[in-house]
Amino acid sequence: MGRADDYGEVSLALTVPSAVALVVIPLPLVSVLFERGAATAADSRAIALAVAIYGLGLPAFVLQKILQPLFFAREDTRTPFRFALVAMVINAVAAIGLAPVLGWYAPAIATTLAGWAMVALLLRGSRGMGEVARFDARFHRRIRRICAAAVVMGALLWGAAQMLETALNTGGLRYLALAALVLFGMAVYFGAGQLLGAFRLSEFRRNLRRSRG
Repeated sequence: MGRADDYGEVSLALTVPSAVALVVIPLPLVSVLFERGAATAADSRAIALAVAIYGLGLPAFVLQKILQPLFFAREDTRTPFRFALVAMVINAVAAIGLAPVLGWYAPAIATTLAGWAMVALLLRGSRGMGEVARFDARFHRRIRRICAAAVVMGALLWGAAQMLETALNTGGLRYLALAALVLFGMAVYFGAGQLLGAFRLSEFRRNLRRSRG
């Protein structure tokens, strides 16, 4: 895909670790930011699970933004629209069908499923577009390394959250603890990404300049 590959790599290099963080440490994020006033610890735990589920769908929504322009470049707005309708139906059916069993987690699950269904439809619909619609070997290699770096970050982030549990639940310290946790996760991810060859920071700067140009 060339330039689309570059944008895809950069987008996923930022999205995958964000998704992992939402899955690994949703409770500290939710409790520190929202647990005040009417919100209780039980509310935070419930919201955290929903956040983790939404996190699983985050890469799907980014992939949609990468794949849809392939159709728009061919002045084909009808196909993505049809796919969006299918995804909307999947979302509605899953949300309504799962609600009696899973309650308010159902919309989160349904939205995530619909997001990945949309990606699958876009990938299938772009098969006949030739090489321009195929992610090259470098893209696949980079994505595997990005995922590996995100896994390393997730493991260390989870451990750090356990160590900071007391601080994350202590008055004014909780905000400093959360900031330290986020900065630690970023440092681990970008460090691991550099070591694994998932990306180079210079590539982020280059693609940022392209997007501005």
